[in-house]
Amino acid sequence: MITKLLVIQKIEEDGNVNIFQALSENFQWTFETDKTVKEVKKVEEYFPFIIFGDVNVLKRKPGRETKTLIEENAIIFHDDYGIPEGTVIGILPPENFIPDIIKFKDNPYIPVNLVGQVTTRPPGQIQILYNKNHHRCAIILHIHERQLFGIKCSFKKVSSEQFPENTESWGDELFDVSISRNLLNIDTIKTEDLKVFNETINILDLPEINTLLNEILEALKSNDKSKAQSKLAKFGKIISSSASTAANISKVVESLSNGGAINEFVKQVVKYVAIDRF
Repeated sequence: MITKLLVIQKIEEDGNVNIFQALSENFQWTFETDKTVKEVKKVEEYFPFIIFGDVNVLKRKPGRETKTLIEENAIIFHDDYGIPEGTVIGILPPENFIPDIIKFKDNPYIPVNLVGQVTTRPPGQIQILYNKNHHRCAIILHIHERQLFGIKCSFKKVSSEQFPENTESWGDELFDVSISRNLLNIDTIKTEDLKVFNETINILDLPEINTLLNEILEALKSNDKSKAQSKLAKFGKIISSSASTAANISKVVESLSNGGAINEFVKQVVKYVAIDRF
């Protein structure tokens, strides 16, 4: 692919981040999905990314807006961006880590001379690429317009056998990444399915939680993104007010790990809203 500015954020397993920044007039780059190190003439620290041509690549440390949190077999990554059009951002987690949760944060527009309804269009596209040979993947953000936004994502560590076989996926709907469609193969969630909440964080109004989760399930099944986001936000507020610490949320997630399809869906929803606490 061709771009003017490529920023690769390489996350180490200890949480440290190194930035590799390439800037030139329309240079070429690629993320190798099939090649191995032996098949590449020059292997850089940011492989499987490869940059072609006489391009100066600056290595630097991230700013204070870039944060990581290490959990058991997981890394949470958070960053804020203010970038020009034509930028490509590559987020490169450690070996055997793949995306689990991806959320974006919009910054509000300054309300000056905004008359009537303001129409917007997505400022870019998101792509997830995998190199099965080296068990590496990357979240790639293609930015078409000058933009100010933030991202929060969680990467989970998988075994080499569990690493995805496919080489790429385009995220036209981020719920397909964070709350996979294969988690929606349930009919309804009952109150008795949610006893784990009272056993861990003592949510008194389980019927309200039950109603919200079923509304989220229905909205995701029907691909009603607006309704799903609204219900997820409400669910997140209840969880945040009931769980005083991140450790309590971790207990909920852990308790939901041993169960069937309903537990898997609820666990992923909890993880999706809980990432905002970071």
